[in-house]
Amino acid sequence: MILLTVGFSKKNRDIYDRLDELCMYFREKGVNIAIYDNRVSDMNYIKCVLKETEKDMKAFEEYSDMFYIYAANVIYEYIVNNYEAEQIEHMLSKNYDYLTNEDIDLIKDRCIMSLNGMGMFTADNLSLIISRKNTILKTIEDYLEENKELIIDGFITFRLRALSNQLKMIVDRMVEEFIVEKEYSEFIKLLKYFVDIQDSKYQLINVFIQNTGEYQIKDEQFMDITKEFFEDFNIDIKIDATIHDMLLSALITYAPKKIVIHGVENTVSQETIDTIQNIFADRLTLCKGCDFCKSINNVILT
Repeated sequence: MILLTVGFSKKNRDIYDRLDELCMYFREKGVNIAIYDNRVSDMNYIKCVLKETEKDMKAFEEYSDMFYIYAANVIYEYIVNNYEAEQIEHMLSKNYDYLTNEDIDLIKDRCIMSLNGMGMFTADNLSLIISRKNTILKTIEDYLEENKELIIDGFITFRLRALSNQLKMIVDRMVEEFIVEKEYSEFIKLLKYFVDIQDSKYQLINVFIQNTGEYQIKDEQFMDITKEFFEDFNIDIKIDATIHDMLLSALITYAPKKIVIHGVENTVSQETIDTIQNIFADRLTLCKGCDFCKSINNVILT
């Protein structure tokens, strides 16, 4: 009894290995499913065949839904990794001619990973990707309920065409994120270079983050220099939209040989901490609990 036939024109045969693993999984559960493949003209065909005995037929009934759900996931992954990978590369080359070949490869890999549910996502991207994946999986499952033979090339053309705009939206968002990250990386490189060539005004700067989130600056002798550290920037030391930028600006301008941040758990701007780490790298130490750190949450240091 033929449970499933999958046809495809691609030379990549990863789908055979994945379906073979699927059949093996069910054989271990006592369901005797074999797998066969052949090529006709320019098409490859893979068949999953159930042994037609009363025992195997009855055993398969219990796992039938699971088999086709798993098979749908295998087919989805193959579509993404092979067919949609080509579409993504075409979109990138056609719509973003300023991208280098290396950029295109990196963005394409990110797109494929995201479509397979891997990587980091913004909330909007995650919602779009999950929705699209679920729609495609449901379309495959519904198709397999009525037809046990699925030709991937035709299925994409006639069943998934409506989702091409969503794929383009995902690609566009990935490009936007990539460009922002690349520009940020270049900016950080520039700041690192600036810091490296600057004469250091301080050998060591201690940055204390109070339990209120405010910054207090002390030198290597733990003398409070908060006022003079920020005086050139003409701001009040309080929690607002600019204090974090001012801290960064002051650190970059004075380029201390070493920075120690105390009470990092009190930060109200993790982005600021991350940026300082990226710029100062091995000049920076995040204190993990000295006596001064322990006093931060109890008294305001003076």
